[in-house]
Amino acid sequence: MGAEEERGKKWPRRRILAGVGGIAGGAVLGDLIWHRMRHHKKKAEPDGQPRNLTLAWASPEDDLALIVAQERGFFANYQLDVTTRPTVTGKQAIAALSDEKVVGAVAAALSWLPLLQSGTPAKLIAGIGPGTFRLLVRRNSGITRIGDIVGRPIAVLNEDAADQRFFSVLLRRKGIEPNTVHWKPVSDTKINQALAAGEVDGVVLHDPDGWQLLSDNHATLVELAGSTTGNYAARVNRTVGLSNRFLNEDPNGAVALALALRDSCRWIEKHRNERVALLGPHLPDMEEDDIRQMVDHQPAPVHVMGPWLRDQVAEYADELKLLNLLPDALDSGAFARNVCRNVLHI
Repeated sequence: MGAEEERGKKWPRRRILAGVGGIAGGAVLGDLIWHRMRHHKKKAEPDGQPRNLTLAWASPEDDLALIVAQERGFFANYQLDVTTRPTVTGKQAIAALSDEKVVGAVAAALSWLPLLQSGTPAKLIAGIGPGTFRLLVRRNSGITRIGDIVGRPIAVLNEDAADQRFFSVLLRRKGIEPNTVHWKPVSDTKINQALAAGEVDGVVLHDPDGWQLLSDNHATLVELAGSTTGNYAARVNRTVGLSNRFLNEDPNGAVALALALRDSCRWIEKHRNERVALLGPHLPDMEEDDIRQMVDHQPAPVHVMGPWLRDQVAEYADELKLLNLLPDALDSGAFARNVCRNVLHI
């Protein structure tokens, strides 16, 4: 994202100069406007003060941005002592923030947006990882395309989780009502049994659970659809939000956290071959070869802030309208500007 951000800074000036035709007076005007643009918002700098922060984090065990920030010292570089409160779902993480038990939460964008629209007192500051949603179906189920799951029992761990919402969006884009699928809540300990008994024809999960289930049952399961390829692979999923109270009371703390996570994501981009070694101790139930295959079949690292985050949030908002989870009349662009904050510029 460094080069992308740099291009984003230079582009407006080139456009201004081109618009005035390159004549001397236009060039002076362009320089004046560019000078004002540059100084309208200043780049925030960390203050170097030590802080203890508690963040609610949905499924943190395989989150490389968190693991690298902790184990490669990026939190420490910004004098941060970060404690995570693990939750099963994003909704639970966001609820902890709403109850002021934590200063921030990390959850899927699809979990965040309806709650932000309904009044959760927080702002999104960064996206720190892509999605790994997978729809797995039994090979002998006769299901060969996503439309075939209409009327079929499909297991979900949590009915309100981002996994189901993602595939519901895919269905709606094909003109299919998601409620025509029999989404069946099944505990993680009983999914294998439900699939083997034919009680469900498929399951929606995200990694590492999705990949491990597929790997362990490759002879009987096949991945039908997911977020790990195509346009969705380039989109952010895990999103960091901070409470309005924290943002108002300690904006420098928000800067430090944003920079630490940004540096962590940049490190991951440059050291992809080290992902397996980093994840191994955090996924003790998976063999090293399984972890290697999993990361090889996951999207490339994704990290977005500022206007790039707002653009993706607006896109997610449009998709959530398809599920009636956001009002049709909502201006997605204005909504994204309202719920996102670029803490690195003041």
